[in-house]
Amino acid sequence: MTLRFTPAGSATVALLAVALLPPALVAQAPVLTVTLDEAIERSVAVDPAAVNAASGISSARADVLQARGAWLPTLSLNSTYANSSNQRFDQATGSLVSENYSAQVATGLEIFDGGRRLAESRSAGARERAASAAYREQRFRTALTTTESFYGAAAAEELVAAARQRTDRARQQLEFARTRLEVGTATRSDVLRAELELGNAELALLEAESGLRTARLQLGQRIGVAGEVQPAASALPERGPELPSEEELTAQAERSAPAATSARASYDERRAARLSSMTQYSPTLRATGGYDWSAFRFPPDERSWSLRLIASLPVLNGFQREASVTRARAAERTAEARARDASIAARVAAMEAAREIGSAERRVEIARRSTELAREDLRVQEERYRIGAATILDLQASQVALTEAEVGWVRARQALGVSVARLEAVLGEPVRPRG
Repeated sequence: MTLRFTPAGSATVALLAVALLPPALVAQAPVLTVTLDEAIERSVAVDPAAVNAASGISSARADVLQARGAWLPTLSLNSTYANSSNQRFDQATGSLVSENYSAQVATGLEIFDGGRRLAESRSAGARERAASAAYREQRFRTALTTTESFYGAAAAEELVAAARQRTDRARQQLEFARTRLEVGTATRSDVLRAELELGNAELALLEAESGLRTARLQLGQRIGVAGEVQPAASALPERGPELPSEEELTAQAERSAPAATSARASYDERRAARLSSMTQYSPTLRATGGYDWSAFRFPPDERSWSLRLIASLPVLNGFQREASVTRARAAERTAEARARDASIAARVAAMEAAREIGSAERRVEIARRSTELAREDLRVQEERYRIGAATILDLQASQVALTEAEVGWVRARQALGVSVARLEAVLGEPVRPRG
């Protein structure tokens, strides 16, 4: 029997062959590499909370524009055409007509409003400042969560490297044990313990690789990528930023922290709203004018104009003004308390974040030194094991100590990077570790 493949059949066979290949042999799409700044910019652009906060600025600016427009006169153009079955006598032409044409230009200007427009303009300006501060606060919140994901992925990469080194060391120790067993200076138990350590190292490597894939996918989700994203090389910091004194730092936080700035702007808005509510007791004065054209034929040639000054003084409106003022005063007191609390909270948060950075720097230094000592200890134990002066338990204890030290070194630098991002979120300003 002879098999013949059509072009379509050949393509199907090729696809099946690729599908049956081991995953390692199938070409994978390149993984996107980003720096921390790139990851933050991407996340701010796609994070729903940040996008919503940016939309809040646009809405607040529209309120500012509307408040400014209240100071301008109004202007409208109107035109009508009418036709009916009821005819009228046109004295100008001496005939019956059914059509009517008219046009009008009308304008108006509020001359006096008791300060209402001024209060509304201040309130709108305060809302814009509050919206800007809220966006800045949300931007740094998004940056904090993105930084956590970024450093999590960077730490996962280094943990995979540490797990691979542990696996390589376990294989080397197994070779040591087998060699010593062959020459009669070790027991079968040494080989079994070395094989057990190799199995544990391989399991740890599998877990580290799985954690790396998860961390990369989470980072990709943060920046709007449906796939794995890896941090740029040497992403974890080893040194913290140079910080000012505690007094200067807390003063800066109280002055520029987004949460405090937003709360103060909200208080200004509520105060302006209270002043605006009180203008309901004052009289208003408005001027209106118009110019009209009308006739029973086109174009209309009968012209007239009008000018009016309208004064209004509210006397009694069912206590609506009193209720409005009372509610505005209550909202102002609440906003004032929140602004005061936000300022204190910003100072406390800045102090806590700065001290956390100091502690994290110290942990990084201790972890670095511990890794160096553990690496040297393992080297000594390997030499002693080769000459029979140490047991396999001594060697494996040093191996475990080095692995724990390497993990601690990675976690300490990861914590340092996140603590810097927390301080940035408090201050609303970028702070970068020293080079």
